Amino acid sequence: MIKRIVIILLLSLFCLAVPAQKQKTKQATTKTTATKKQPVKKQAAPKLTKRQQLEDQKKKVQQQQAEARKRQQELEKKVKNELEHVQILDGEIKDKQLTIDSIRQDIVVLDSNIVSLDEELKVLQKELADRKEQYMKSMRYMYRNRKTQNKMMFMFSAKNFNQMFRRMRFSKEYSTYEKMQGQALKVKSEQVEAKQKELNGVKDEKSALLSRSQQEHRQMEQKQTEQKNLVVSLQKEQKTVKQLIAQQQKEEKELNAKIEREIKAEIARAEAEARRLAAEEARRKAAEEAKRAKAAKDANKNTKGTTKTTATASRDKTKVATPKAEHFELPAADRALSGSFESNKGRLPVPITGPYNIVRGMGTYDVTGTPGVTLESKGIYLKGKDGAQARCVFDGQVTAVVQRGQNYMVIVRHGRYISVYCNLASVSVSNRQQVKINQILGKVADDHVMQFQLRNWTDPLNPRQWLSK
Repeated sequence: MIKRIVIILLLSLFCLAVPAQKQKTKQATTKTTATKKQPVKKQAAPKLTKRQQLEDQKKKVQQQQAEARKRQQELEKKVKNELEHVQILDGEIKDKQLTIDSIRQDIVVLDSNIVSLDEELKVLQKELADRKEQYMKSMRYMYRNRKTQNKMMFMFSAKNFNQMFRRMRFSKEYSTYEKMQGQALKVKSEQVEAKQKELNGVKDEKSALLSRSQQEHRQMEQKQTEQKNLVVSLQKEQKTVKQLIAQQQKEEKELNAKIEREIKAEIARAEAEARRLAAEEARRKAAEEAKRAKAAKDANKNTKGTTKTTATASRDKTKVATPKAEHFELPAADRALSGSFESNKGRLPVPITGPYNIVRGMGTYDVTGTPGVTLESKGIYLKGKDGAQARCVFDGQVTAVVQRGQNYMVIVRHGRYISVYCNLASVSVSNRQQVKINQILGKVADDHVMQFQLRNWTDPLNPRQWLSK
């Protein structure tokens, strides 16, 4: 009984304690929430000094300048690419126009041929009709007199033997004539048929040329439209275009001046080498003359006058053998190389590997869309693809490897002819190295544009007349 009472009291105490504990927890939670809702006082930011403010402004200005330079570089790169594309299109349009003009000239010649062939065909057809008419008459006559007894009667009705013989010969000759008429008719028919085929072939050729001309014309119109769109884009950036062109003109002048200095130095070196070889040859001949003179002196030592005359002649010959100071002639090997180079005009390999476009030709070039602005080049600009390399156009010797900024220039001499390869990112040859045709000289720079010049000593030559098509 007592145990039950104790248990009941404990349960009562537990039931009273749990609500009190919940109330206490709720009050603690409410207090914490209220504490969180109270505004937290922010600490005041440290005040910047004047020097720190100036440094911050400087950093902002530098950042803005860097961004402006980046935008300008991107703009210049875009304008440069568009300018190159315009120049490529301009060259392609000119080539298309030349092709169209050539096709038109061919069509004019074909029209003349067609007229001539048509007249010849009419003459042949008339001759064929005449021969057919004569042959038909002959056949009709033969048909009417086809019976053997008629022929026999024609023979035996002769008044005498001589007349019969003549009639027999006439019959034989007439038969031969008929056969010849038949053969001539066959030959004439074959001639008419051949002429007709020739005429049809020429007409087909003309039709093909007309179709090709129309295709070339459509392609040219597309390129002209593309060029006009690019020109409009370039005209919006006239200032940048003129700056780039001015920079190109400056670089072109500096490059040409450098090339001419290198070529003049090579000419001087070649002249000195030629004079050295000529002097060695003169000394060799003089030594041989002296040796012969000494042999003559030993043979004629008993005759003083003869010896004196021989010695005098030897000195005169030595004097004549000495070359003049102003004389300059290439050695035989260089002359042979020059002649071989000349004989390959129009067959030299293109100096860049892979597909390429001619960005700019030789001579004065008017930049499309920029009136009053011209570029002048002493070579041609070739734009290749990724990995494009420069290759030698003929056998020769490397006379200079010149670094210009981050890029290189290679000059190769082929006798008195000079080939120049500019804007190379790296080179694979060295100075005075002998090179062969199609040998790789180096890698083209990252913009994939290489300038190629060709000269006869210092006189510029148009590379397009020397390179294979």
